[in-house]
Amino acid sequence: MNVLDTFQIPNFPNEVKLGWSKVKEGLDESILSEEDYNTIQSFTNAYRKGEFLTARHLFWKLINEFGWHPEKIQLMKEETGKPYIKTSGGKKYVSFSHSQSLVLCAVSGSVDIGLDVETLDRQVNPAIVKRILSENEWKVYGEEDPISLWTIKEAAVKKIGTGLRKNLKDLKLEKYKDGSFHIKIDGKEEVNGVCFKALNHYISIAF
Repeated sequence: MNVLDTFQIPNFPNEVKLGWSKVKEGLDESILSEEDYNTIQSFTNAYRKGEFLTARHLFWKLINEFGWHPEKIQLMKEETGKPYIKTSGGKKYVSFSHSQSLVLCAVSGSVDIGLDVETLDRQVNPAIVKRILSENEWKVYGEEDPISLWTIKEAAVKKIGTGLRKNLKDLKLEKYKDGSFHIKIDGKEEVNGVCFKALNHYISIAF
């Protein structure tokens, strides 16, 4: 379990810790809540089980990095399925993402977050990109790596809790000169974001 050094990443929110790990099998299951234990028992695929358990170990690694008391922490889900952290002092924030080779987890005590990750070499059909970018965005950002645009929009919908139930074209994307993103959702809610390369992946976080 590793904590990524994000200090040198421009515009990365200081209030967020980001952890990563390769999927591991045979990890201790005693860290799981009763609900998580029941969930993992339903998996028939050993890799999927390892992925889930790796994510939970990574989560508790970040809890320790913050110095929070584990006995006062509960990993919960909202009605939409969006995870959050319940503590005796109030709500804190968490987001998970994974690729074929890595599991990532972001945790914050004060900033609501969404996290998404994809490998740098993933190929995306241009037709798919046109489904996630508006016509104006396609004109402005059509030369950018589509994976970076995809992950930043995915991170945004994970932050607001809708996931892929939300049409990504409804998110209006603007990229600033410093490389950060601003995303407007339905013309109302506004989200900031950063996308960067690390661990042979594009990693995007919305906040």
